[in-house]
Amino acid sequence: MVDQIIHNLLTRLKEVNFILETCTDGTMLFEQANVIARFYYDCQDTNVLIDEAERMATEDTEGLREFAVSLKEETATLLNNIGRLEGMDFKQIANAHSKQYYSIFQEAAEQLNPFWKRYSELNNRLDYLPLGSKDYAEMEKECEKAKAEHDTRQIEVKRLYAEYEKENQRAGYVFSLKASHLYALAAKMNGIAGSIINDLDRLEKGNGE
Repeated sequence: MVDQIIHNLLTRLKEVNFILETCTDGTMLFEQANVIARFYYDCQDTNVLIDEAERMATEDTEGLREFAVSLKEETATLLNNIGRLEGMDFKQIANAHSKQYYSIFQEAAEQLNPFWKRYSELNNRLDYLPLGSKDYAEMEKECEKAKAEHDTRQIEVKRLYAEYEKENQRAGYVFSLKASHLYALAAKMNGIAGSIINDLDRLEKGNGE
């Protein structure tokens, strides 16, 4: 049985290839770019791939060959289509995505300001009223109501800011993505796949003699 790590690698590689095959007009959505970027950053340590291949060589040579053939085919497809990423402005894609979420947060934060101003004004007026008076009690209720309304809206603003930070972090992967880096990784994986197949061929030839 093909190892889960190996299976995930092939699944993600096929997804990258599907995206490249469908992006023929020189444009790409952020989510598509993010899939490619995360594939690169998550899979760039090919030592993990080599370690898994060595383990499978002692446990499941048939499964290892199946994986190596698939890896070689998928990376060859990626290398053939990677030219479609040339000229792709990943920085612009990332910045536009991040700006979209920041704008939503900023708008909510600006809408919160009048509620804070209202609470502050009531609170200041409260300081000038005699403690324990009827006016003080009424103003205190208004003040508490204004603060509660502000705090409720502030919760949403904080949620939107947390969402912006999360999306900004995701955008960071896309911002740093370069087609040349992805090409180098695909070429390296393709070479590893070829080496695995050659080693298995030699092993089978040796066993047959």
